[in-house]
Amino acid sequence: MNNELYRNSIQKGLEWIEKNMLTIYDGYNGMYERIRIDKKIRTNWVRPDGNTELAKLLTFAEYFGNEKKAAERYETTVRWLQRAQDDNVRSAWYGSFPFFLVDGYDDRHESSQVRFQNDNGKILLYMVQIYDRNKDERMLEMAKKLADYWTAIQLEEGYFFREDGKTCRFYKGPCFVLWPAVGLLLLGRRTGETRYTEAAKRGLAYAMGLINERNRMTTSYELDKTEDWRPASSESAIALYVFSLAYRETKDTFYKEAAQKVASYVLKLQDESGAIVNCLPEEVGKGSDLQTTPELCDMVYTQGFALMALAEATRAFEEDRFREAAQKLADFLVSVQCSDEGPVLDGSWRGSYNVKTKEWDGRANQNNPIDEGGKYSAYTGWCTIPIMQGLAMLLETE
Repeated sequence: MNNELYRNSIQKGLEWIEKNMLTIYDGYNGMYERIRIDKKIRTNWVRPDGNTELAKLLTFAEYFGNEKKAAERYETTVRWLQRAQDDNVRSAWYGSFPFFLVDGYDDRHESSQVRFQNDNGKILLYMVQIYDRNKDERMLEMAKKLADYWTAIQLEEGYFFREDGKTCRFYKGPCFVLWPAVGLLLLGRRTGETRYTEAAKRGLAYAMGLINERNRMTTSYELDKTEDWRPASSESAIALYVFSLAYRETKDTFYKEAAQKVASYVLKLQDESGAIVNCLPEEVGKGSDLQTTPELCDMVYTQGFALMALAEATRAFEEDRFREAAQKLADFLVSVQCSDEGPVLDGSWRGSYNVKTKEWDGRANQNNPIDEGGKYSAYTGWCTIPIMQGLAMLLETE
């Protein structure tokens, strides 16, 4: 395994964030979402999910170095997350996190206050995992408040929704259920609160029912006509991560069976380069989403989560095929990390890559005017940090 390459890659990614993506006063109001390359702008959104991803990554600093700086950035990030969480006990959204804050403090943008199930679910999971690593009680307390919000609005079917004008109206897709469900599972096991574990089981049971006859997750586009631009690879990769983690936590065989099913699909997507491509050639135009280009590999919604999934499956099942696939994907990702594209981009990964032409390629503008991905995006959370997180997991398991 190329440990030194992985460590260097993580350090380059963090340097990119430090130089280009922090709010003023040394990131006092968090880390920005992304650069829109064709527009030559850095978006003014600061997202709680991406900042929680950063906080989690920084707890792995013993594996990639510069622990003192990582500890300082961790503290700045956690303090911002405390300010970003809804702390008004009279609010119907108490304990939840907004979609974003403009420049990390302004909540007046019309869409900033949406509560997304997938974003909040990742925050919940990562906060529990951070607590596991460093016993930061602040993270556990924030996680409990967040979990209370989502368990209170879970429907009998297992998904999470309330008609309140803020909770995301598209809630049946796998990513909108898998993330909060596995976060609740871990939190319930840490706190002994059965209401969390029961909510998790309902959510995970619903998600397992979304595995189709080809062992691919039914997509959010198929279920709710949303996330048009998210390729089929994404939600199956996320499912592999979640079901593998659920099995490692519980040793319940039905989670193992679910993980093995979706693994058979995800591994079919691995190109000879190591990348996880968007879909299989025979799936083009079959209606899973509007991003069916088998030559493209999606960096924003798939690669980082796939690397995390393969690393987690390696831990859970101790099968050589998962370790080999993870290392192959990691080597590919390190090889295409931006290195000669100027100081604004170097150290990041752009949003999608063509494995045939070996160039950045593709867009995420399918019914999506802000083009949330593709070759003209360089994200912190969702892309660069999940990839670094997967690399860190490999370093830890070595």
